[in-house]
Order: sequence, then structure tokens, then C-alpha cells
Amino acid sequence: MAPLLIKEVTRRIHLTGVFQAVYTVGKLLPKPVATCRYFHRSLNPRKLMETGFSQQLSAPELAKVVATMRLPTTPSVPGLRAMRKGDVGQVRKLLNRFLKRRFEIVPVFRTDAEVAHWLMPRTDVVWTYVVEDAGRPGRITDFFSFYSLPSAVLKSESRKGAKKAAPVYRSVNAAYLFYYGTRDDYDISLTPNEREMCGGAKREKALVRARTDELIRKRLLELMADALVLARNAGFDVFNCLDMMDNSMFIRELKFGPGDGYLRYYLFNYMARAIESPKVGFVML
Repeated sequence: MAPLLIKEVTRRIHLTGVFQAVYTVGKLLPKPVATCRYFHRSLNPRKLMETGFSQQLSAPELAKVVATMRLPTTPSVPGLRAMRKGDVGQVRKLLNRFLKRRFEIVPVFRTDAEVAHWLMPRTDVVWTYVVEDAGRPGRITDFFSFYSLPSAVLKSESRKGAKKAAPVYRSVNAAYLFYYGTRDDYDISLTPNEREMCGGAKREKALVRARTDELIRKRLLELMADALVLARNAGFDVFNCLDMMDNSMFIRELKFGPGDGYLRYYLFNYMARAIESPKVGFVML
């Protein structure tokens, strides 16, 4: 049935004048334009173990993991709040600028209606938070979002060495990182000595880029740490993301672990060279 449905969707899209597309599958087909790996951050280690999502642990081992994965009770970034309808225009500009400047395959959100459709908070569907500048009320400096995609539980397990229990969970509540954006227009000036050491414009540009990346990394660590807190407070058991975009800047420090799943990007009726996962800025939902 799936091939027939895909064929019909393709036919209908062609009728609108669109003849190229991007799609993702876990299976390896010839030939992906990019391959991204899944990473998982435990929010509820005990439940993940008992549902078989993560490996079985003894009671002392589980207690250690719970302590390691413990999060603050509340977010820490000043000015962080849920996205409102009046934020849509600023979020669209921030997102488009961030994607265009940092990645190689990206969507372009041409209207506020598109951004509202994908990112406006919807109960049990998508969560989007913005950071409002305290010095300039109403000005949005950052945002992040995640969406819900629960998995059904077929059986439950007990901890290692204990008697198996009857299933007590119906699902694992998984949050998936969606789009985010932050500023990348930092005013970085090099000293005369640094310029001399660089010995040319190319190295100067590389140094400015490295310092910009470090500032972005620090900001994303703050934002994503709060995303984990908010997801945990919303009842999620695990927070998932891919090693795309700038996610490599925070996944290890925030205790994400590599999974065994991959998401492969393919282009339909369009030729392109292979793209490394950190340069992919197209999040598929």
C-alpha cells in the first residue's frame, strides 16, 4: 500500500507545479544526500529501563544513573516563555537567518502563516519557547521547539536480578528536538597582534568564525538545558535529537547518548553532493 500512496502523493504534488522533493527513511537506499544519527537523553531512567528502551540495570546501577541524569526543577534562562501569536514574525526572521547562515540544506519559511502552522504551541503536539530581551521588551533573541512522538509499550521489564513484573506502562513519551534559532551576528574584533599572527584575511575569518561558534555553543547549552527541564516537566521520558544542525555543540555535555538508529535524507528529482550531518538544517516532522 505504501508505494501506491507515495505514487498518488507524487501525482498530486506534480499537479501543483512542484517537481522536486526531500524525504527521509531509516533504510539505506541509493543514495542518501545526508545521514544523521539519533541521540537520546534520558529524562525518566527508571521507566526507560522498565519498558526495555534502555538496558537493564541493578538497583545500585539505576540509582547512579538517576543521580547522573537529574535536572533542575525550573528553567534558568532569563526571559524564557512560551511562544505567542505576536512572536511569529520575529521567530520567522530569526529562524530563516540562522538556518541560511549556518547550514547547507534548509527550508525557507516565506510567510508567517507557515511558521505559525509548524511552531505555534499546540497541546500534546508541539512546544515552542522564546527568549524575550529584558532590556528591550518584545524583542525575541532566541527560540527552541520540540514535539511529541510517543511509542507504544508492548512489554515491561524489571531491573536486573529481580522478578519480571506485569506491564504497567502503555507508552514511552518521547520529545523530539524541532527547530531552534539564536543570534550569530556577534561583533567580534581582532587585535592588531591577532591579525598579524593570522597573516591574512582567510585565517582572520576562520578565527572570527571559531569565536562565533564558541559563543553560539555556550548559548545553545543554556537553551537546550532548559529544553530538557521543560520536557521533563511536561511528562516526557526521553528527549531525542539527531546529530544535525549545531546539535553536536551540546549533545555530549548535556548527557545525550548515541542510539542505533539513523535517519537518511534523500532528494527526489534533484542532484546534490553529499552533505555532512552538521550542515543539515531541514528537520523532518
